Amino acid sequence: MTRTVDEAVADLASPDAIVRDQTIALLVSYGTRATAALLPLLDGADAELRARAARALAYIADPSTADRLAELVDDADRFIRSHAAHGLAQMKDPRALEALIKTIDDLPSKTQMNASQSTAALTAMGEPALSRVADLLTAPSPETRARARLVILQIASRLPPAEAAAWQARVAAAPNP
Repeated sequence: MTRTVDEAVADLASPDAIVRDQTIALLVSYGTRATAALLPLLDGADAELRARAARALAYIADPSTADRLAELVDDADRFIRSHAAHGLAQMKDPRALEALIKTIDDLPSKTQMNASQSTAALTAMGEPALSRVADLLTAPSPETRARARLVILQIASRLPPAEAAAWQARVAAAPNP
């Protein structure tokens, strides 16, 4: 059975978490055809629905949404901020690095210590993210420092041995989380 974008968008408000997750996957499969129906949800009062719309838009990675996602990096809701930063990273938008740095402590992983949605995207960025992430090694928050260490060590593991050793030494010299 084929569902319209509007029918799928309506299911984002379903009380059933499985239906909601399947709906996000369906909307992502529709790609940019779903963008216009998702954007208005970002302005609603329901924070959970806004976060689902931001998540779907992040995975769709429609460049026409980049400015709106960049605005959402300053949202009060950590889920929305994190999904917005992830969307910018998916698009390889030049604002992505700063957005990911800003949201590094938002949406922590439930299965990997010190990881978050932003640490994964920063690691995927690779070497271009290293110097900016290294600035976080002296952040006031021990969680932020631990996430910076994780990102740097993961990226360094893919570098030539001498470069990797230099980054590992920099992490070792930084204050412990």
